[in-house]
Amino acid sequence: MKTLLLLAALVLSNIFSDHAVMQRETTAPVWGWGEPGQTVSVKTSWDGKTVKTKVADDGSWKVWVSTGKAGGSYSITVKSGREKLTVSDIAFGEVWICSGQSNMEMPVSGFGFQGIEGSTEAILEAAETASQIRVFDIKTPKCTEPRKDVDAVWAYSTGDVVSRTSAVGYFFAKRLSKALGVPVGIIVNAWGGSRIEPWMTREAIDRVDLTPEERAEIDSIVEQPDRWPESPELIWNGRVKPIAGYAAKGFLWYQGCSNIGQRGCYDRLQASMLRLWRDSWGRGDMPFIYALLAPYHHGDSDGRWRPFFVEAQMRMASETTNAWYVCTETLGDPVTIHPPYKREVADMMELTALQNVYGIPTGISIEPALLKDLALEEDGTVKVWLTNVWSNLGSMTSREVVGFELAGEDREFHLAKAEVDWDGETIIVRCPEVPKPVAVRYAWRNWMGANLQKTSGIPVPPFRTDDWEY
Repeated sequence: MKTLLLLAALVLSNIFSDHAVMQRETTAPVWGWGEPGQTVSVKTSWDGKTVKTKVADDGSWKVWVSTGKAGGSYSITVKSGREKLTVSDIAFGEVWICSGQSNMEMPVSGFGFQGIEGSTEAILEAAETASQIRVFDIKTPKCTEPRKDVDAVWAYSTGDVVSRTSAVGYFFAKRLSKALGVPVGIIVNAWGGSRIEPWMTREAIDRVDLTPEERAEIDSIVEQPDRWPESPELIWNGRVKPIAGYAAKGFLWYQGCSNIGQRGCYDRLQASMLRLWRDSWGRGDMPFIYALLAPYHHGDSDGRWRPFFVEAQMRMASETTNAWYVCTETLGDPVTIHPPYKREVADMMELTALQNVYGIPTGISIEPALLKDLALEEDGTVKVWLTNVWSNLGSMTSREVVGFELAGEDREFHLAKAEVDWDGETIIVRCPEVPKPVAVRYAWRNWMGANLQKTSGIPVPPFRTDDWEY
């Protein structure tokens, strides 16, 4: 950094490159570096205004500009002394930051032996909306010390770019752009295999109330140079901190597989990460939409660590403002941790954004269906009622539901038969092996083909009536 500053070069952060999307109708920062003490002037083409500032002692500068209604093409011209920089073809629209691990990183073209449904169609049709949907794909490596900039530039979503872009991020952007009629920019910042800790500072982790065992697990992580990031700060330093503050609408998050054993504290870690991000962006209520972990065998289909982890993921939304999850319970795959149904995940994220962030009615009940009430009949039948159903509960196999279990006083769970009653909102559950049930669970295994969903296709997340530890 010192060598760069001695050159006294006027520099803009890479996130202000040609074809950038800037958040519409807001006050947005523009920043870069130059010679300490020199005056920097920033002129915006959309309103003809010029904002000036002085380069700080550390070589950095920042100004704030007001953006207008959706549209463009606009430009920003930056001058300092005899130096001049121009960024062209800027569009105003909606900006979303897409982060997480491999299920967010997974491109439209898929991974080896793991495809994406609708990928060919999406790539072939990409040219139709290439200028409306723009991508900033960050690939900065692990960083043990904070970096000032990222290695990326904005690009149109041409077929070639789309094939390499996050499928969840791209499908979300395409639907959102069409729904709002505005350009959409996605900042893709995902890293397959990464734990949540690399996305956070050590201070943010220290703020979490962890048990000695939970803290010891984090402290015992040994970083492998040739693997994905697992240790604190390694992604934060190089991929998050350098773009922190860039005007955006919200965050999309799809992560969890690498932290699946932290069922007792993942919700608090995720909440602390979000607090860090929101503070860094200067918006304490910045929207956060995230995906629950999809079903997968995880080494043992009958294991129960995934639903316990999903339970922790769900807790975070109930304790945090402007945070919503989308459920993937009917979208998993027993043999791949990267299910191909990324469009469905993106659609649920978009519905959540339209309804909760933009205040646009969609006519689709996106709210999660949660356990509301339970009745244990004398004949051993269990009746279950869920919230947010409104007589539109369905399943993927007519009215027969897969995924329920019952347990009696012995606390041994047995697979049960279940069906949706004709009223469309009551689930009838029976199990001959459990004549006197005391507990009900749904989708409480790593993989069991659970298929309960609303008729709109929104999956019902795992739930249980007990508080047992296994």
